[in-house]
Amino acid sequence: MTRISRWLPATTLTFGLAASGLVFIAPTHAQQVDPELDTELLNETSEWNYLDDGTDPANGLDDRTDWAAPEFDDSEWETAPGSFGALRGEQAELSGGYYPDTLLDQYYPDSDGLNKEAFFFRTEVSIDEADLNEDTVLRGSLRYDDAAIVYVNGERIDGFHDGGLDFAEEGEDRNLVYGGSNSSSPNRGEFVVPNEHLEAGVNTIAVQLHQGRDSSSDIYFGLEHLGFDQIEATNDGQTSILLGMGADPTERRLSWFTDSGVAESVQLAEGAHDTMPDETTTIDTTEQDSSADSGRDYAHATLTDLTPGTYSYRVGSDEGRWSDIAQFEVFEQDLEHTFTFFGDPQIGASGNVARDAEGWQNALDANDQLFPESQFLLSAGDQINDYSGNVNEYSAYLSPHQMRTNAFAQTLGNHDSMSGFPQRLYHQHYNQPNLAEYDSSEGTYWFKHNDVLHLNISTEYRNWDDHREFLETTIAEHGDDAHWTMLTFHRPLYSVANHSTSGTTNDIRDGLGPIINDLDIDVVLTGHDHSYSRSFVIDADGNQVDPATSETIVDANGDVVEPETATETVQESATPPLTYEGKESSPRLDEGMRVRVTPEEGETLFVTANSASGSKYYGLRDVDEYRDGFQARFRDQQNKQNITGVEVDQCTVTSNTVELDGTVVDTLELLRDHTDPEITATNNTVEFGADFDPLADIELSDDCAALTTDDVEVEGEVDTSALGDYALTYRVADDAGNETTFERVVAVAEAADSGEEPTEDPSAEPSEEPTSEPSDEPTPTVPGEDGSDDEPTDGTTDGSGNADSTDGKQDDQTSGVAGSGSGPGTDSDTNAAASDQVTDSKDSSGWLANTGANIGWIAALGGLAIAAGMAMLIAKRRQQM
Repeated sequence: MTRISRWLPATTLTFGLAASGLVFIAPTHAQQVDPELDTELLNETSEWNYLDDGTDPANGLDDRTDWAAPEFDDSEWETAPGSFGALRGEQAELSGGYYPDTLLDQYYPDSDGLNKEAFFFRTEVSIDEADLNEDTVLRGSLRYDDAAIVYVNGERIDGFHDGGLDFAEEGEDRNLVYGGSNSSSPNRGEFVVPNEHLEAGVNTIAVQLHQGRDSSSDIYFGLEHLGFDQIEATNDGQTSILLGMGADPTERRLSWFTDSGVAESVQLAEGAHDTMPDETTTIDTTEQDSSADSGRDYAHATLTDLTPGTYSYRVGSDEGRWSDIAQFEVFEQDLEHTFTFFGDPQIGASGNVARDAEGWQNALDANDQLFPESQFLLSAGDQINDYSGNVNEYSAYLSPHQMRTNAFAQTLGNHDSMSGFPQRLYHQHYNQPNLAEYDSSEGTYWFKHNDVLHLNISTEYRNWDDHREFLETTIAEHGDDAHWTMLTFHRPLYSVANHSTSGTTNDIRDGLGPIINDLDIDVVLTGHDHSYSRSFVIDADGNQVDPATSETIVDANGDVVEPETATETVQESATPPLTYEGKESSPRLDEGMRVRVTPEEGETLFVTANSASGSKYYGLRDVDEYRDGFQARFRDQQNKQNITGVEVDQCTVTSNTVELDGTVVDTLELLRDHTDPEITATNNTVEFGADFDPLADIELSDDCAALTTDDVEVEGEVDTSALGDYALTYRVADDAGNETTFERVVAVAEAADSGEEPTEDPSAEPSEEPTSEPSDEPTPTVPGEDGSDDEPTDGTTDGSGNADSTDGKQDDQTSGVAGSGSGPGTDSDTNAAASDQVTDSKDSSGWLANTGANIGWIAALGGLAIAAGMAMLIAKRRQQM
């Protein structure tokens, strides 16, 4: 059943009326209020008994909550009408315009401004038995700063930002503890009192109020309303359907709310269908239970073993009803993909839920147009505004059709939790994979998508050692299978607006920063500060890396351009430490330009998103206010909605942050290239006397760069006028600084099909001075000219004419291997004199003495076979015997 209270605030009623004709922001509650039902029990002017003297009313009682029981004697307490509060000890207006009707005694006497930890309130209401029926529900709302707990007849009904209150189990003063939101203005909370905690007649209402810290500037409590609402069934069916990311690309997770009152399930079919086909798969819910939205259940289900393609689904039951059919895509598991990053939708932050909902819908529509290939959506947190969880804000956030068709991953923000402890609606609406058990805020989890490991931690849970263990363990177990590792959390380390100078931010920087520095994380995505910024590259010691060594500006073609020509604003330096002054934004690059960042191993980049819905913007802080070492490299605030498309591929992660009309705010290309280029040579021989280009037969390859031979440096020379081997050294570096050195030996050789000796170019300088005089004797007949090509089977000799005893194999001195002992820089003079040396073919000893040398230069020319020469040698000797 669906309910709407009579006491809905004006902003909520405005939303309901405005949304009546807008399907995408249809309210969850669509009620008819009984005009004869007039049972308001308490309001802002009601009287309370209160205790503000710094003592614990539970001292001497068995249980610390016994002071809230009906039989407790509060007759000695002071009495006054609400609201109650103080600002620095005075009755003055608090942030947000809240003025306390009754001054609370904020500080301990003679303590130099030490806050009292807690304040206590009690009152009574009379309830008619006729009001306690199944068609009514008792609802209340209050304002509080910094934490509050509501009791009815001694039973705890609800708590607001009370999760961090560390109560002792025994002893005195158990209730006197600090804790709460420490917000700048009072928060609003809503609660529902189940009928089983009420009775006809007098009922005791009690509230326990806590100060956030000993130095807090203000305190406040005011009960806005307590009264009965008439419940009327509307049979809305399934609402707030959300398609969530799964643990990996083969999984999706669904969540929805329902008022059917029966067990529901998911029907799933492959392909796009307007009506569900007969061949469907039924998936049971993993959870279905009562939700914090009275009269509705929440339900969770997990879809597994999905393969690439289109799926159709609906949720519900035959017994009750089914939702409309929706479709979603499962994508090929390719590394190259795009997702969209959103900052703080925070529906309700403007005070107008309908307006914020419209802005959120516009952001999702713009994403469809600007990033149509986006495979999933990622929020930086603060999906809604009310810390306690507001039904209408959640309904507005989840109502766009894209929430049912695009897989979504949410981050837990400070407005999504109750001072670090679970907000019930958050975890009923979101069905997230791999939740970490240690995190009491239930906001830490991980998933993988197309070779990217996504880590998502809660900055509302601040045991940094636990976070370190989670991150280290998850990266150790899954990081090796991931090409990129990305971390998302809500509160940023490097931001530029209101939160950048807060004490809480400093605590998070000191606690979380060193952990990130120690881990292999490529990109950190954050929100919270309602302005756009990106950091310097941060090294493993937490220091900002000089942009001169880590950044370049490139145009649409990937060509590097000078910074002073990349913007209309001329920079004083090519890489200034900051590109902004005072409270101004950084100059944006001209159209088509982007910043290319090339971090070294262990270095990380941080990006903070602006508001996606436009519900709230924060102004930029003056540069002088930033903590040293935490300045942003780039910042922007134009009070316009931003979304960020993130493209992932083999070598780069490119974030393109734009306004909803497509105007580019900042385009950042993160180049992570740890692969060295490769150089190969397709030919290492050049013909004697021919022209030689050292780059002609060179091939380059690089996974992450488009390299040409213009990028190659060559050392060494090849003299094609002299036979021999020449050593060359090639060097090439890619944009990321990876360098390859390649050693190549080029042989200058006689053409393979020529039987003539090379003719030396008289104008060429010899590569080496000859070490022996040229012979005037005629060139010997080349073995094999008579057509014989038989190899010798015995009688082979070494270089001195002696018979070799090693099974016919020549020793190293006469092997005839091309290039052996030759080339520039060697001690051999064989090549220098080879073309002029001749031997007497009739002189047996002379022939044999020169056989090794002759065979050497013949082999170097690559034109003759050793075996044929040996056959001729044997024939000659037999003739002389």
